[in-house]
Amino acid sequence: MNKVIFFWIKIAVAAIILGLMFYKVKPELIWSALRSARYDMVAVGLLLMPLNIWLQEAKWRYLVKLVFPNIKSVDTIGSLLGGMALGIVTPGRIGEYGRGLFLKQGKPHNVLGLIVVDKFYNLGCTIAFGLPALMTLPWAVDLIKGHLFYSMLLLLTSIDVVLLYLALDPKPVRSLIYALQIMFPRGDKIAQLAFGLDRFNSPQARTTLLFTLAHYFVFLLQYFVLISGFAGLDFITSARGAASVLFAKSALPIAIADLGIDQLVSVQFFGQFGAPAEAAFNASLLLFAMNVLIPALLGLLFIGRLRIGRNKVD
Repeated sequence: MNKVIFFWIKIAVAAIILGLMFYKVKPELIWSALRSARYDMVAVGLLLMPLNIWLQEAKWRYLVKLVFPNIKSVDTIGSLLGGMALGIVTPGRIGEYGRGLFLKQGKPHNVLGLIVVDKFYNLGCTIAFGLPALMTLPWAVDLIKGHLFYSMLLLLTSIDVVLLYLALDPKPVRSLIYALQIMFPRGDKIAQLAFGLDRFNSPQARTTLLFTLAHYFVFLLQYFVLISGFAGLDFITSARGAASVLFAKSALPIAIADLGIDQLVSVQFFGQFGAPAEAAFNASLLLFAMNVLIPALLGLLFIGRLRIGRNKVD
């Protein structure tokens, strides 16, 4: 399918879902909730945004330094935010795999494997916490009973154990990549994933996992303070809802920057805990603005600077 047509289909999906949302959640209720919000809680959510970005950049810089030890922070922050700028216009933010285009050192494919590592830890954390959280939603508790509950508990435990093992010991994944490189005729393409992974061992894996867990906790905290600005939910309930939302939207990358999907799922899941639809909608939209839109706009500034810098070097 033509990429331009595919892009506009994704835009249409986001627009349709948002349209349905405004049909379900009346604009006047959304506006009324915004006017009566606790702005101190919204401000705390905004103050957490720099910490959110810093944790992502610190992890990315740590990974890039495995290949380019002398890389500067301005290059890694530009690479991260530039990737976010590309990611905001692509479903599932797949454009973030273009981070290597904004690094002055090496070639873009030199860090492709490290981008995959970064994404794997993010996705692994999303699954490890999000899937069990999803199973604690009231509708799931009513559905999963008796022997089905124990079977689901065993399945979830097995998934989390496997994810933790792979997160702490990268050797199995690295060995798989090497095997694929030998088996397939275009092994040079697969080899791009392995570049830099020779330096990614258990100590680096543990550090990367700690960065990921810290970033995930800040996300949960940010969601909590934002939804607390519109509805009264305790932290555990908010964390269950937020983890479920993040998992669901990651499993459904069908709209640009997850816009629309995020709000729809938030309304449905937080509604299970008695949160008003307008409260979940506003919290989700503010979170999108703080964690996706604003960093992407900042990324546009870095893209311009890095292109000029690269042209001068070339």
